[in-house]
Amino acid sequence: MKAVVKTGPDEGQLALKDWPEPSPGPNQVKLRIGAAGICGTDIHIIKGRWRCDPPVVLGHEFCGTVVEVGPQVRGFKPGDRVVASNPAIVCGNCYHCLAGNPFMCKERVSAGYMIDGAFAEFLCIRPEVCHHLPDHVSFRAAAMGEPLAVAVRAVMERSTVHAGDLVVVSGPGCVGLLTLLMAKLEGARVIISGVGTDLLRLKCGKDLGADRVVNTSEEDLLEVVRDYSGGHGADLVYECSGSARSLGVCWEAVRKEGTVVQVGVYPGPIETDLNKVMMKELRFIGTYGYVWTSWKRAVQLWDEKKIQIDSMVSHEYPLSQFEEAFRATQDGSAIKVVLNPESS
Repeated sequence: MKAVVKTGPDEGQLALKDWPEPSPGPNQVKLRIGAAGICGTDIHIIKGRWRCDPPVVLGHEFCGTVVEVGPQVRGFKPGDRVVASNPAIVCGNCYHCLAGNPFMCKERVSAGYMIDGAFAEFLCIRPEVCHHLPDHVSFRAAAMGEPLAVAVRAVMERSTVHAGDLVVVSGPGCVGLLTLLMAKLEGARVIISGVGTDLLRLKCGKDLGADRVVNTSEEDLLEVVRDYSGGHGADLVYECSGSARSLGVCWEAVRKEGTVVQVGVYPGPIETDLNKVMMKELRFIGTYGYVWTSWKRAVQLWDEKKIQIDSMVSHEYPLSQFEEAFRATQDGSAIKVVLNPESS
């Protein structure tokens, strides 16, 4: 089969290769990948800023069709359309695994950079990470299942948004836009901000229901927040850009006794003024990944037709055009980019 492989640890070192086609184990589902999304973590890996164990197939946001199941699999059969979480290997016995949060497992080995991922024609995974995809949801949209689960976790499980709250989302990437959408579903007023290269994404934010979009290259976000809040500041601020500068602005944008949630991943250690947490008596919450309930809620939102996110996919490429796909992800010309192995 064809696969996009990181061949070495340094920047670049990518190739489209003939790769061994996997066969399912006794308790595995074999998927033909229908679509796989490119995310910020993939870009960190490509730039050599994120741990990976090459040679390894990239990609961890995916969906597809079941083509084969192992003899121990129950609940899935060939022909089923599924969306799946990262098929990471975890110990299954530590406190965090037993408590239902395997992202915290210290033995976790994640697909897409430590073991083979989804930028390929086929992938074998455990059935417990699979979720049946409603018939009306396209593979294009389902490729955003993982970032949707991340946004559900951030807004609905790690923090509390009340109807009428003023929420600021800093960073209009895929997760930021989905965070906006989740906050709107909870009844909040939402301001989303980005920089001059985010114009397409900011427009998408407006289309998704943002009450105000702010291009910080032309406007002062803090002035907009003061205007919308009567001078008090936002009730909650979600930092989704992974930028130290953005986090600095978030400390100023949130009201006293408000909440700042870190959603974005920074490429390394950063400097920031944590005195703001103490002096404003803030709640500062980290959210990383998702749990099973995040996926349950995400699929239910699709099933009940409460979200329509197909329009967020602005570009779709075959595996053979992976270089163009990664370029579009980074240069601001795309909202969400997916790879389609079936068109390769």
